[in-house]
Amino acid sequence: EAEAIALVDIAVRKKKPIVLEKLDTTLSKTGDRYGNKKANRMKSMFAYRKMIQAIKSRADKMGVAVIEVNPAFTSVSGKMKYMRKFGISIHQAAAFTIGRRGLGYKEKAPKVLKKYVPKDASHHWKHWSILNKKFSVRTHTLYHLFNVNQPYQEIDVFHPSLLEEEKQQLIKTLA
Repeated sequence: EAEAIALVDIAVRKKKPIVLEKLDTTLSKTGDRYGNKKANRMKSMFAYRKMIQAIKSRADKMGVAVIEVNPAFTSVSGKMKYMRKFGISIHQAAAFTIGRRGLGYKEKAPKVLKKYVPKDASHHWKHWSILNKKFSVRTHTLYHLFNVNQPYQEIDVFHPSLLEEEKQQLIKTLA
């Protein structure tokens, strides 16, 4: 409750809305590896619902707008567009993408990656799905493959930080 109050107070001071992921975790597989899955899911959902309820309740009392957005591909687009650009973690990059989506922006693939998306993939979420499959390498090595600020740069599939199987997979996928 105290965290929800602090969050809404910041939004009031900054005169900004709060953007939340619209998560449906009823079918998620959260829980301890060796515990009771159903009980773990119930505990997790209880905490999640209570936090969201506290934020919405406090925001309503204080007159702060709460915008819920679909979280589809926020981690992928954040990882590929903003992680290296701003030097932030994948979680911060996903939060940045969620905030932008709450403002009504669409996350389009950067120019350096557009050539790897087929022309028939119409929706921008489909672009991220395709790119996620093509660039399935360890997150910290993604920094070294391309720079979103250099749109005509080639992908560095021979970077020394890549494992041999990652190199082979990238060569096969990007050919």
